[in-house]
Amino acid sequence: MITVSTTRLAEGLKEATAFSLPDMNEGTEYLFNTVYSRLSQRADVRLSEIDFDAFETEDIASLNDLYENVFERNQYAADSIMSALRKTVPIHKAVGYV
Repeated sequence: MITVSTTRLAEGLKEATAFSLPDMNEGTEYLFNTVYSRLSQRADVRLSEIDFDAFETEDIASLNDLYENVFERNQYAADSIMSALRKTVPIHKAVGYV
């Protein structure tokens, strides 16, 4: 039988290089935090909220590359992990004192 500590697994995933964000310049980071992250969580992003002076046209292309080369590629790995965890049957343990 395989046992999994979900706490340790979550900590390990946070530290995994495959799931960490690469370094971004200020403009790409602004787009990621202000636009992409909010839209990916289905939150509204109004055009009036965006500071168009905070990024350059190249930053949009950088964010697109980031999505294609990091997020899409790692989505498959994340989905595989989640699928395996969903199939794992939880076992309850209780310590008995005699």
